[in-house]
Amino acid sequence: MLSIDFFQQIIYTMALSLLLVYLSQLPKRSLFFSSLLFILLTLGVNFIPLFRGSSLVELVRGVIGDVSTASGVLLILIIFNQFDVSDSKAPVLNSVEKVAISIVGLLLYLSTFGFFKIDFYSYGYLPWLMLWIIFILSLGLMLTNRRLGLVLVVALFGFYLHLQSSNNLWDYLLDPVLWLVLLVNLLINVFSRDKEVESWERY
Repeated sequence: MLSIDFFQQIIYTMALSLLLVYLSQLPKRSLFFSSLLFILLTLGVNFIPLFRGSSLVELVRGVIGDVSTASGVLLILIIFNQFDVSDSKAPVLNSVEKVAISIVGLLLYLSTFGFFKIDFYSYGYLPWLMLWIIFILSLGLMLTNRRLGLVLVVALFGFYLHLQSSNNLWDYLLDPVLWLVLLVNLLINVFSRDKEVESWERY
């Protein structure tokens, strides 16, 4: 259980630190100061008591619960990507990948709540079938130089090493937090694109 708690602690520490850094708007002004703030926050969100002796990480994890291995790997890649100053920087996930994950999540959670006769979540308890599907998919993505392939491979290793308390493979690949973040991101992008089209049509 120590490894599970440690893994989840790392995910939440990086997630909250990155969120607070970008809320500060520092990355737009200074890479040095935003990096320094990120390092300081990784300590602050863990050791500064906010409510009844609990840190921010403990409070948020108590509300949300554990997140998937894939979320942790994606978060690490996003952090490295955000602090990358090269001109060739590309998004960690492209639009097609975001849409695909959002649709899979929608089908998974709707079936879990009984909206479909098929319970897709139950297939996560049949790891050999799922393992082959995810392995072939990750191999195809890695051959096309997509980082999502790496994320899926690490999630499979996480399942093999039992980095989470769940025995369902889906819990290592997707979680409500990751799904909602991608869904909101897609909606914001669609809304922003519509606003740009409307502005262009006025001229």
